Amino acid sequence: MPHTCCSSKRIGAVGFHSPTATNQYAPNKVIEPIHIEINLRFKDLSSRIVTGKVTHTFKHNGTALVSNKKDLTQISLNAENFENVKVSGDEVDYRYDGHLIHLTWKEPFEKNSERKVTIEYTLDQPIAGLYFQNPDTESEGSTWAITDHEPEKARHWLPTVDYPTVRTTLSWAITAPKDLTALANGTFMGDEINGDYRTTMWELDYPCPSYLVCFAVGEFVEADDGQVDNIPIKYFADKRYKKEDLIRAFDKTPSMIKWLQEKVGVPFPWSKYYQIATQGCRGAMENISLVTWNDMFILDETHALELKHLTDLVNIHEMAHTYFGDLLVIRHFEHAWLKEGWATYIETCYLQDNVSEDAFKFEMLENQSGYTSECERYMRPIVTRKYDSSWDMFDRHTYPGGAWRLHMLRSLMGDEAFWSGVQTYIQRYAKKTVQTSEFQSCLEEASGLNLSRFFDEWLLSKGYPKLKGQYEFNDQAVKITLSQTQVDEAEQVPLFGFSVEIEVTTDADRVYQGLITFDALETVSVSIQIPEGEKPTQLRIDPEYKVLFSLEMPSVDRNILIETAKSAKDVVNRIWAYSELIKNGSRPCLKAVREAILQEPYYGVRTYTARKLANLNSLYSIEILSELLDAEKDPLAMAAIAGACAIVDDRLRDALIRFLQRDGLPYRAHAAALASLGSQRNNDDLKYLLQVANDDTKIGQHGLIRGGALKALGLHRSEEAFKHLLNAVSTNKEHIRARPFAIQGLAKSAPWQTECLKNTAIEEITKLTRDSYQFIRVNAVEALVQLKVKSSYGTIATTRSMYSKDDQSWFNRKLTQLNNISSNDDQSNANKELVEKLETRIKKLEEKLSLEGL
Repeated sequence: MPHTCCSSKRIGAVGFHSPTATNQYAPNKVIEPIHIEINLRFKDLSSRIVTGKVTHTFKHNGTALVSNKKDLTQISLNAENFENVKVSGDEVDYRYDGHLIHLTWKEPFEKNSERKVTIEYTLDQPIAGLYFQNPDTESEGSTWAITDHEPEKARHWLPTVDYPTVRTTLSWAITAPKDLTALANGTFMGDEINGDYRTTMWELDYPCPSYLVCFAVGEFVEADDGQVDNIPIKYFADKRYKKEDLIRAFDKTPSMIKWLQEKVGVPFPWSKYYQIATQGCRGAMENISLVTWNDMFILDETHALELKHLTDLVNIHEMAHTYFGDLLVIRHFEHAWLKEGWATYIETCYLQDNVSEDAFKFEMLENQSGYTSECERYMRPIVTRKYDSSWDMFDRHTYPGGAWRLHMLRSLMGDEAFWSGVQTYIQRYAKKTVQTSEFQSCLEEASGLNLSRFFDEWLLSKGYPKLKGQYEFNDQAVKITLSQTQVDEAEQVPLFGFSVEIEVTTDADRVYQGLITFDALETVSVSIQIPEGEKPTQLRIDPEYKVLFSLEMPSVDRNILIETAKSAKDVVNRIWAYSELIKNGSRPCLKAVREAILQEPYYGVRTYTARKLANLNSLYSIEILSELLDAEKDPLAMAAIAGACAIVDDRLRDALIRFLQRDGLPYRAHAAALASLGSQRNNDDLKYLLQVANDDTKIGQHGLIRGGALKALGLHRSEEAFKHLLNAVSTNKEHIRARPFAIQGLAKSAPWQTECLKNTAIEEITKLTRDSYQFIRVNAVEALVQLKVKSSYGTIATTRSMYSKDDQSWFNRKLTQLNNISSNDDQSNANKELVEKLETRIKKLEEKLSLEGL
């Protein structure tokens, strides 16, 4: 699953885990399922009822018998809310409690012996794991059913040990109305038609954990994209989509397979590579040989302008799991970084080899930003057994934080040793489960390096280096002093051991280098001698971007920062230089930014600079930001820059209006500009915003433009806009993907309405906590928390049964936040208008001081 869908935002401000969290461990495997025969029957999909017959083959695991006879006679299978359960097998008893099927054999297993048990059951509208769409009851689309499990949702339709440490081969027989297509993991083994029904058989001979088990049944459009090494490549989706849109989204798949197997040095293992996109899946999921996607990634020509880049990254991310997560499966969730960190890092490696070095480094910077921003809310070791829910492990520590650890290992070892160790790791543990120590051993074997300190500090401890720097130039020497400021033994944040390269360029266009190495001291310096007659003009810290750290170094000369921003070879140091200039905030610094940024060739540098200018929020920085929006032509940058223009300012409003008058705007850019225009809260814009919100020709693919218009109305805060949102929520007529924006808009606008209108909104939002769509329920709960509606605690608490086990920690956090609301919180909204007025006055004062400083 890509980190765009990870659980970071779900964890919230309460912290990583609750005070009652305990260490969690993989289950024992004395008796282990090794094969599952899955027989499913769908009379029709509209009833959302499934009958199942599953036969498990169990085997004694290990080279010898344990002394505890209980371990040799008992096993429990996860099975949530099954009906009509029947179990049969030789001399086996069972007990079902609604959550677990407890199997007990009369005689203990003998060494290496096998036994079979068959479980028959009925499912009636499972709450998770298996999702349905029916055009008779849904707003759009064709009929289908599809699974989506990560991390522990298979138990809602499949009786199994629902943890990654157990891997089984699979046999499928799926019976459904004959006009429907049935897909599943593995190789197609044929089908049989009996009257009005078709039974489709698939076979997977690779051992598969429960979270990667997958099937789909429904009316699908199919696009064939040929073969790679005799592996067929096909894409499927809801029938309302076009084949060309599927090809447009996933067309890089064949070349990605070729690149990936060459990169890791191991042939692609699956007999097919199918991808299917529906509304029922979160993000994307790397199920063995049948990858599922949310259909938001299906692209028409306009949407592809801005989202094809991300779609390609998600594509290679899920494909990378072929090796890191599928062929090799993590033993338990504390090792999640071995799959998600790897898949995230492969995204960047793909960019490095197939796009550009700038794209590679910019993506690593995005990874750094995502990880370090999460560290501002909480820090945890990358590898930890203490968590409330396995889903909580799928956060930014695991995804971009894990990717950065891999990148530093590669930089430390060098490409040859690193990729050799990776190849050994894949080959040695294929079809097995892995843990962090085994990966470490393979790297040490390949390189001869002792990596214990690295893994102790970077994987088993918390945090990352936070550097404070001092720049000096005296007597023809550039002296750089760096200090680690993050060390906190009580919080398990260590002094990190690493080296940082320093590069100085002079006015003679010569480059001089130095190295700072941290070992046992918190503060280290290096002096770089410059020949007589030369002066430094550029400074690059870690020019090859090998190490994860943050840096504060305000002492660098302004002219050096200006030249670094304009001319540094790498995007990371250019962004750093722009950030330092903007942080300075003086008019000379901002004039230099204005001159250089409009000539900046890489879109990512412009988007970062736009956000920094918005954060500064001075009169001059806003002027530059408005010019940046006027000049921007790259679809990859438009949405980010338009989104940065949400500050109330007439110049930004004028720039946004000009931007919205452009023809053929990409959908996300259009939506972002609408939202920023709504943030201007100008009464003259309300008619236009309402017009867009009512214009069914401007919905945009996946409801993106409509969502932007609804968000804009919420930010506008006017009563008329609020009433439109209230109607949109209460009538349930909006595009399904736009509905969350209506909920969010109400929550944004409600504090500015009369008490009567606010209470009406709260009533409507509260109704949605029982909506059939979980993402609507989640948005409703978040909105009530945002509005500090403590009285909704009881109503929300009664919906617990609508959430799966692995979503319970998020649910509990929301209830905790509601419970912790105090009466003082009710006063906070009353101060918002005053704060905004003060911010405007401060902005004018800053500009005055800046002018006086010339």
